[in-house]
This record gives sequence, structure tokens and C-alpha cells, in this order.
Amino acid sequence: MTLPAAGWFPDPQDASRLRWWDGHAWGAATRVLPSAPEPVMPIVIAPVGPSFSVHTASIRTHAWASGGARDRRLCVFTVLAVLLALTSILCNPLGACSALALVCGFVGVVRPGATGGWRVLARSASASAIVVAVATAAVAASTQFHLF
Repeated sequence: MTLPAAGWFPDPQDASRLRWWDGHAWGAATRVLPSAPEPVMPIVIAPVGPSFSVHTASIRTHAWASGGARDRRLCVFTVLAVLLALTSILCNPLGACSALALVCGFVGVVRPGATGGWRVLARSASASAIVVAVATAAVAASTQFHLF
């Protein structure tokens, strides 16, 4: 954390006085707060070091696509959504496969079981299954209700 440069600042204990700040701690010297404001002189402060700290616990040691042992690659709902969406293209009795693919696809997007980079792939595949399921549901509905 960067501290302010040395100078006269309002006294934290007495608002009518100024107290000397040496750059690290408050000094004993005080003076009366001037009635007219003093001209402001620009001060250039050169940084001595970084003004932030990095906690070692927040540093990731594995890249997201490294395929570490802790990565889960399989998302059951995504696999089901894709299989049901493909099945709905071939055979979709009363739109049941489309409806099940929609449900599994939404669960796969909201709560993918995969981790790391596989999570992105699982969500993308689930979203694609939702698109196919909506399209096949529209075809099933138009056939069933003679819409077109």
C-alpha cells in the first residue's frame, strides 16, 4: 500500500489544527489551520515499488486447458442433450425427444458438470442441442397440429 508523501495534513484529533505527517507516521508538531488557503504546489511522487500485493493462494498453477487430474471432462446432461437432439432429428414421436433434449440442454448450460476448459465445451454443446431441439420441436408441432 502506498502512503501519502510527507507534509501538513488536517489533525485527526483536532480539526482546527494541522499535524505533520512524515510519510510513515504522525509527528508531534502541529500548527494552526491557516485562514486563507495556501497556493497548491504540485508534488510528483515516484513509485518506490508495487502498490498491490499478490497472495500465493490466488495463483493458478495449471492452465485451464492443461488437462490436469482434477478436471472433469464429462457432463452427463450435455451428453444426454446432444443424443436426444440427434434422436429428435431421426425420430421425434409427439416431440418427446425434443422436450427432453431441451430440459437436459438447459441443465447442461446452467450447471455443467465439467470443469476447466471442458466446461466451455459442455455449455457450447448444450446450447447447440437446445437449438436443434427447438427446431425439431417446431417441425413436430407443425406436423402434429397441421400448422403449415
